[in-house]
Amino acid sequence: MQDKIKKEIINELLPNEYSTEQSVIKNYCIDWRGDFEGTSDIILFPSSVAKISRIVKICNKKKIPIVPQGGNTSLVGGSVPRKNKGEIILNLSKLNRIRKINLIDYTITLESGCILENVKKELEYSKMVFPLSMGSKGSCQIGGNIATNAGGVNVIKYGSLRSNILGLEIITYDGEVVSELNDIKKNNTGLDLKQLFIGSEGILGIITAATMKIFNQPKERNVLWIALKDFKQTLNLFSFITKTFNDQITSFEIMNKKSISIIKEIEIKFDVKNYEFFCLVEISNFQGIDNFYEYIVDRLKKINYSEIDMIISKSESENQKIWNIRESIPIEEKKHGYIIKHDISIPLEKMEEFIINTENQIKKYDNKAEVINFGHLGDNNLHYNVMIKDPNKVQQKKTEIRINEIIFNNVRKCKGSISAEHGIGQLRKKDLLKFRGGNEIKKMKLIKNAFDPNNIFNPGKIF
Repeated sequence: MQDKIKKEIINELLPNEYSTEQSVIKNYCIDWRGDFEGTSDIILFPSSVAKISRIVKICNKKKIPIVPQGGNTSLVGGSVPRKNKGEIILNLSKLNRIRKINLIDYTITLESGCILENVKKELEYSKMVFPLSMGSKGSCQIGGNIATNAGGVNVIKYGSLRSNILGLEIITYDGEVVSELNDIKKNNTGLDLKQLFIGSEGILGIITAATMKIFNQPKERNVLWIALKDFKQTLNLFSFITKTFNDQITSFEIMNKKSISIIKEIEIKFDVKNYEFFCLVEISNFQGIDNFYEYIVDRLKKINYSEIDMIISKSESENQKIWNIRESIPIEEKKHGYIIKHDISIPLEKMEEFIINTENQIKKYDNKAEVINFGHLGDNNLHYNVMIKDPNKVQQKKTEIRINEIIFNNVRKCKGSISAEHGIGQLRKKDLLKFRGGNEIKKMKLIKNAFDPNNIFNPGKIF
């Protein structure tokens, strides 16, 4: 970047709102997994919407590419710059105010740099719940969550993030601030343009704020930890639980044996050896049930569930201990060498077929490989990760290509999706071309061009 342009951008900011020091910048140029590392000459930390607007105007005029960045927890390389492309990083962490909590309309208006966990804690004072929850809640930011239409563990109860956003504030390519922060649940006035920005991964504009739904805090909640013999039994349990408790279910998580075995310390003790799958089920607002434990056991007996092991939490601290098992899996994975990761979505009726066929094919290719399979059964989402242990196949590009080929071919046969909640970013660009038709990609690019004619917003992502 020319020094003249850099100076023009810097003049819009205070000294603590930018850095040109590589010792600072490099920390923001590498993704959470360490798979993608880029370069940049400058990182910006603007503290107001007005400053971002002025910066975007300059960048559009000079055709300087911008990488919007939140907590940088993207798992597909979506929030870091590419190498030697002259991209600036626009980090939104200083744009972090909760502008309004509306307890009459049950909404919250907050800025993009708000950390998810901080928002959830703030709402606890009002006995309210934010609809999104995930393992990275301590560092991910709301703007990034919206830009990737983040899923998380509560979709089964509250719906997707997309369905909970009432309005957005956006900065367009020419620096215009478009603010439609509505508190209303119904708005049928023309095309719903905000839906284009939700899940757009920062390629259409910069999301600076949002108005979202919030919900009453559950009066009580219990977590069930259930160990099962096989996946068919797991699906039968899912059917039983959903019919019995309906909208009282907050989460229904699934983990295979391998995903549990990589965790070193588990506070809740149970027998792992005799079971293949484990489910975490959270149920809330079960008023009218005097003894919740006896109620569950009694109903399980009626459907002949004798071959399961079950723990039911009796306190909030036990709830958290069980949740810690599930949330530890992605962290522990990072310690186990070469793992090829996937974020897929499979129809429930095809999931058993997918799991059996895919693992058999992987074992034929590499009998030392192990599958770490966990995810959100309630919304069809599996994090299907393959641990490669054969030293002749570790870090080999052909290994990754073959594993991806096996998994994605089976995803296609089952009419699933290659990205359930992580997005496309840099990681899945080539795969997207295979899974979405040429006409669809063409129309996506036309939308990109309409909103960003100079291609300054997060170039090289998705396409």
